[in-house]
Order: sequence, then C-alpha cells, then structure tokens
Amino acid sequence: MRKNSWVLAAFCAVAGSGAAWADQPASLSAAAAGAIETVVVTGARTVDVSKSSVPLAETPQNIQVISGDLISDQRDITLTDALRNVAGVMPGGYYSNYDYFRLRGFDASGYLYLDGLLFDTGVQLSAELYGLEQVEIMKGPSSALYGQGPLGGLVNLVSKHPQDENFVNLQASYGSYGSYEGDFDGNAVLSDSVNGRLVALFRHSGEFTQHVGGNDRTYIAPSLTWNIDADTQLTVLASLQHDDGDSSFPLTYIGGVVPGPVGHRYPLDRYTGEPGRSNITKSNRDAIGYEFSHRFNEIFTLKQNFRYVWNDTNWDHILYTSYLDTDGRTLYRYPYSAHSVWGNFGVDTRLEAQFNTGAVSHTLIAGVDYYNFLSKWNSEEIDYSDPAAYMALDLYAPVYGAPFPAYSSFNHVRQIVRDTGYYVQEHAKWGDFTLTLGGRYDTARTGDSWSGVFASHSDDKFVPRVGLTYAVVPQAVLYASYSESFLPQAGSTFGGVSLKPETGQQYEAGVKSNVWDGRVDVTASVYQLTRQNVATDDLGHPGYSVQTGEQQSKGVELDAHANLADGWDAILTYAYVNARVTRDNAIPIGDHPLDVPPTSIGFWTKYEFQDGPLKGFGIGGGIYRYSSQWGDLPNSFKLPDYTLVNGLVSYDFGPAQLQFNVKNLLDERYYLGSYSDTYVQPGAPRNYMLTLSWKM
Repeated sequence: MRKNSWVLAAFCAVAGSGAAWADQPASLSAAAAGAIETVVVTGARTVDVSKSSVPLAETPQNIQVISGDLISDQRDITLTDALRNVAGVMPGGYYSNYDYFRLRGFDASGYLYLDGLLFDTGVQLSAELYGLEQVEIMKGPSSALYGQGPLGGLVNLVSKHPQDENFVNLQASYGSYGSYEGDFDGNAVLSDSVNGRLVALFRHSGEFTQHVGGNDRTYIAPSLTWNIDADTQLTVLASLQHDDGDSSFPLTYIGGVVPGPVGHRYPLDRYTGEPGRSNITKSNRDAIGYEFSHRFNEIFTLKQNFRYVWNDTNWDHILYTSYLDTDGRTLYRYPYSAHSVWGNFGVDTRLEAQFNTGAVSHTLIAGVDYYNFLSKWNSEEIDYSDPAAYMALDLYAPVYGAPFPAYSSFNHVRQIVRDTGYYVQEHAKWGDFTLTLGGRYDTARTGDSWSGVFASHSDDKFVPRVGLTYAVVPQAVLYASYSESFLPQAGSTFGGVSLKPETGQQYEAGVKSNVWDGRVDVTASVYQLTRQNVATDDLGHPGYSVQTGEQQSKGVELDAHANLADGWDAILTYAYVNARVTRDNAIPIGDHPLDVPPTSIGFWTKYEFQDGPLKGFGIGGGIYRYSSQWGDLPNSFKLPDYTLVNGLVSYDFGPAQLQFNVKNLLDERYYLGSYSDTYVQPGAPRNYMLTLSWKM
C-alpha cells in the first residue's frame, strides 16, 4: 500500500487530467511546498482542480481524493462505500446498484465526471471502481470552471492510465450472497514512446434480498499513451461495460423501519417485486476519448480532452411502489417498462500561460468546452387512474404470482442539450499570498419532445470565483473563497414560462496543514451555501411549479490523514451540516433536506508488519457513525442513526496476497436513504469478501 496515497490531492480539471506536473510553480513558500505538495504527489497520479498547474496549497477550496489503494484495501465495490472516507459527503439513496450522494447537504448525484469531463447527467448504474486510479471530490460550487452543476460540489473519477513499466495483476474474489469476481490489470511498455494498459473484470454481485439473483457485470478498459516527444503526449482511453440482472426495491417506513400493525417489523430481505418476472435491467455503456497535451515553450501549454459515451438500457417490468394501504401491510405496486438510449460527447480545450511580472508570478488559463447530449426514451405505462392496474402484496405474508396489468400508454421522449462555456482564470502569487480570480460564461440550450410535442429554451449565465491563500507558517496555509453555481431546470410555470436556472453562492474558509515531517495532513473548513430558484409546487395549479424556494446549508468539516509509522496509515473525518429550507411556497420553513445526517464521524486505519515473523501480515478496520436523518421533504419521518464497523485481515507473501474483508461487522440494521415513506433503502447486513491477488 502506498503511503499517504489517499491524502488530500488536487482535483481533476475538466480537460487537464493528463497534465504533467514537472513544471508546476513553487507553492506558497518553499517549506510549505516541501510539506504539503510532497504528500499530495506521493504514490498517486496528480490531477489539477484549477485546470492549471496551480499547486494544491494555493487552491482556495476543500478538495479530497480517495486512492485506488484505499478502495482496494476496503474492497469497495460501489461509490457509496468509497465516499464514506470523505467528510461532508452523505452516500446512499433509495435504489440499489445506483450511485447516490449529497455534498454539503445538497444532492450532487446527477453530475458525475470521468477524467475531468462530464460523464453522466442523471443517476446511473454504479460506476466501476476497479477501473479507477482514484476518486476526487471537489466540495462547493465548480461552475466557474465546469459550468452547470450542483451547488454542493462534484465527484470526478480518474481512470487507470498506462504506466512506464511492465506488470500484470490478477485477482479473484468470493463473498456473501454468492458473489464472485475475476479481475485483470496489465500494463506493457510497447516501445520507447508507447505504453499500453488493459483493465478487465467479470463480477456477479449477489444481493441479500430474497428472490433476487443479483447483477452480472463485464468491464473492459483498454488505454494507450504515446509520448510523441518531450513536450507532447496523447493518451487514448476506452471502456465497455455491460450489466445484466435484477435488483431489489425500496421498503416502506411502516413495517420496515418501525413496527407495523402486527407489532413487529417484516424481514429486511423482503422482496417487493415478482420473483423472476420483474425488476430486470440490461445496460450497455461504451466510451472512447483522448487526453492531449503540448508544451510550446516555458510559458505556453495547450491541453485538450475529448470523450464520446453511448448508453443503451432496457427496463423490463420494473415494479414501482405506489402506496401503502391504511392497514399498514398491503403494498400496491405498478409495472413500468422502458428502453432508453443516450449519447453525449464533450471536448474541453484550454491554453495555460506561466510568467512573471516583477515579484508577482502568474498562472493564466483561458479555455472553452462544449457538450452535446442526446437521449431517447420509450416507455410503456399503465392507466394510473385505473385502480385495477395496481398489484397488491402483503408485506408480512407475501404471495407472489399475480398477473401483470396491461400497459395502456406508450410514450416517447426525446431530449437535446447543448452547452458551451468560455472561462478564464488568473492566479497571482506574491510572497506568501496568492489571489485567484476567475469567471465563466455559459450558454445552455435544451429541447424536449414528449410524444411529439416539442419545446425548447435557453439559459445564459456568468459565474465568478475569487479566493485568497496565505502561508501563515510553512506548515499551515489559510484560505478563503467566494464562488457561485448555476443549474438549468426543466419544466415551466402555469403561465408557460420556462423555469429559471437554480443559482447558488458559497462562502468558505479553512486551513490546510501538514505537520510531523509530512506524516499528518489536515484540512479543516467552514462554509455557508445558499441555494435559490428552487422549484416548488404551484399550490393553485397542480402539475406546475413556481420558483419561490430557497435553501441554506452551513457546516464544519475535518479531513485528517496520517502515516503514523511505516506501514501504518489512518484517516479521520468529521462533518457537521445544518441544511434547511429558508423560503418556500409549500414546504415549511425550517424543514431539512432529506438524507442529510447533521453529524457524521469516520475512522479508518490499517497496519502491515514490516519485519519479524509477522512480516506481510496486515490488519485494519473502520467505524462510520451517522446521526438520524429526515427521510422526506416536507419532513414527516426520520431514519434512525447508525454505526457501521468494517474489518480487514490480509497476508502478503511475495507476489501473492490473501485478503479477508468484513462489512457491517456488528450486523447493524440500518437504512442508506429514502425518498418517501414507501421508498426506504435498507443497507446490507453483515457480509464478507475473500480475495486472492497475484502480481507479476
């Protein structure tokens, strides 16, 4: 395991994840550079939050990174599990096998980035973590560089890239609920200037829910790097992912979380679908792109990223929950089938200039990015006004096999989104001070067609960003910043006026510190976010919206990472979030957004013996504590607080390693999140994974 490889690192710029760091400017002070920046780059491929070569210590924002080594140590399969290692991130949602997360109190699941380019809009099937070098979390608005996006922040996935060495890593796993997996990660030096890498796996993920077969995933990711000359590099990245299986569905609050009318709760593994006949999903997602970098001279560097993604998904008789009967035990469901295809391509091009004017050094970037998103959605639906179209199920004594009602409508939806952004940022350094000024102008064009009726609208927006840093001592850097966000919304008012984009502002301040000869790295921050133009129900016109909503989030975060001794690493996180509604037409003022625990604490540690008779033996574990959280908005019920305890035992014997992971060691009954009192997602009971790895 690399020392400190998951500590605080720079977040991937939209087009700069292939950037070389050999020529980055000095950090706030020479001593600070030796402390903070060394920790950042040790054992990890660095990426850049500012779309530039600005060092992390001079970036006025809280940014964290989860390394591939940490993901491997914890045997994380889903992004939900991996994100528990970062303060202020609330993982988990209301459907299994999908990536849900909130940042600083607000949902950010719908905007997932891969290698600095927007990958998915809308919540998709879980990303493949085995194909990643690291996961980067940028807390707070990113619109000044990345364009439209959520106020709380964004998550960027960094693909495994070709390396300058030959190796082959093989891995096989077996775990709870009949899960098994085979992995391959191989790299080859093909010539003096060309390196290639291939990552592949097959995984069967079983589920604890009765009658659910689980999901099969096949993943293949080839990549190639061509070092054209000393100043020019091209990396081509591709991936193919196929998912096929069925899944569980959320449970109800009454009977699932709290006892129902019979005085107790039904089993956590209760299946609300129809065994072998429902909740079947097949999905194919393919992507290809490149990262290009060319350094003209000591001042100018050009970088460009491009990627095209194609997704094809079939849903066969997904049984959605409609309502729970007044008897507290009869659940009514309805089927829904759909076929969707979507494709998007994005390209980001920017020019960076590094130069001095007297005692002031400058890093100036100017760029433009463009995204084109096209989706088609064909669905089969019931007559929602017909009571006979709903299928009843007794949650306490289920009897399966009821006939499916016939579909009565066939809808066709087509959407086109085009977004162009022009951005510029100046980063100036004078002594121990830095000033960051940036801004971006976006033009977003959206067109929707619902069963032949086409409507379109456009949104233009300029968003600024300003930040300061000061190296108060060589080991500590203070920072403060102001930034804004914007997020276009679909829909219209009763008068036919398109909804305005959501807007938001954030004030943030904090300290980044590195002590004990670089062994302990700490980031502490405080913030206030205000979210405006939140769409809320038009009480006088059902089915329409008005924009009177405003929400606010205030909080404190602590992310601490330590290399306590050779082979001994630890992570400590703490977050306090006070998110609430401050103005709304329908929701009571003071209510809290759903699935946001006010306090959360996390701790992870691993120690591997370095010598003696126990050399190669490793032991580790983690504790993650979350306070109770509201399960809907307006607030009507709470999900209980919970504590997860995970464990790890491993033995490294030469080229091979045997590893045993246990999650939810105490078999806690807990709930990841919810949408309403009939959409509550339970967490998995105690489960294990045994993994054998071989490195050549």
